[in-house]
Amino acid sequence: MYTLQIPRCLPTLTIGVMPVFAPLLDLSNGRKIPSIGLGTFKTTDRGLVQQAISAALDAGYRHIDTAFIYSNEAQIGATLKSKMSESGIAREDIFITTKLWGTEHHPQDVRPACEASLRRLQLDYVDLYLLHWPVHLPRECEPRGPFTLEDTWKAMETLVDAGLVRSLGLSNCNRAQIDRILAVARIKPTVLQIEASVGFLNEKLIEYAHSVGLVVTGYAPFGSPGTSPEFPNPLEIPCVVEMAKRHGKTPAQILIRHGIQRDLVVIPKSVTPQRIHENIDVFNFELSADEMSTLNTAEPKQCRRFSLKSWTNMPEYPFHDEF
Repeated sequence: MYTLQIPRCLPTLTIGVMPVFAPLLDLSNGRKIPSIGLGTFKTTDRGLVQQAISAALDAGYRHIDTAFIYSNEAQIGATLKSKMSESGIAREDIFITTKLWGTEHHPQDVRPACEASLRRLQLDYVDLYLLHWPVHLPRECEPRGPFTLEDTWKAMETLVDAGLVRSLGLSNCNRAQIDRILAVARIKPTVLQIEASVGFLNEKLIEYAHSVGLVVTGYAPFGSPGTSPEFPNPLEIPCVVEMAKRHGKTPAQILIRHGIQRDLVVIPKSVTPQRIHENIDVFNFELSADEMSTLNTAEPKQCRRFSLKSWTNMPEYPFHDEF
C-alpha cells in the first residue's frame, strides 16, 4: 500500500528544480519505505559520491541504498551528515539501507559488521539491514566453525533488539531460502531485494515474495549497462524508446515507472544530478495496461546479469532453483 510522503522541510536546491517525494510503501512491521531510492553500487569516487548524495537529497530522494561491499559507506556517511546539517533534513526522514557481506555470516561476526557499517555511515541505526547474499564466503584468516543461514538470521535479529537496525530483509535469496528464514524467524524479514528489470522480470519470485508479505526492491532497473556487455541495453529496447517519446519522458523513466507499477521499490543508480532528478520524477504519468504488457513481453529476452557464476558450487548458491 502506498502512502504520500510529507517532508518536514524542503531542502535548499542546487539543481534548479523542485523536489519530488516518492510515495511510501508499508512494511509488515509497521514501518515505511520510500518507493524510489538512490542506488550506489560501483560508486566509490569521493567526489562523485558527494555529488550523487547531495543531488539526490535536493531532488527529493529520502532512500539511499548501499552495502559494505560497495566500499562507499564512509563517503555516504560524511555527505549525509554535512547535508542534513546544511538543509535541516531530519534523520528520521531518511531511509538508509546497507547489507551484511558473506564473510561476516558467522553469528559472532554479525554485530561487529553492522557496528562497523554504522561507524562508517556516522549513524546510530540503519533503517534496513539486508543479508546481501545467502552464500557464506570463508575468511582467509580466523576460520569459523559450522553454522547455518538460519543461525545468521537469528544473529541479525539481535541487531533489532539492540536498536542498531529498524527492519531486516533478504537479498538474492530463492523461495526455499525465504521459507527457511520465515520458518524460524522471531523477527520476520520485511524486504526482499532482487534483480528485476524489463527483460528479466523475475515474476515468480516477486509474486511469491508479495504473497508472504515481503516488499520487493528491484535492483538494476536499467540492466546495469556495462556489467554484462553481451546483453542488450534495456534503455535501447525499441518499445522503451518509443514509449519515452510518446510520454515526453526518458527511457530510464519508462523503466522506473514499469517497476513502480509492478509494486516494486526501485533503486536506480546515477551520479549525474540531472539524471538523478529525472529518475524520481516518474509520478506524473502512468503506463497503460497495454504498455505494461508490451514491456513485460519485450524482446530480446534477457537473463540474469548478476549470477555470480564463480559461486555456483558453493553451499546456498541461490540460482540453481527456478526461483
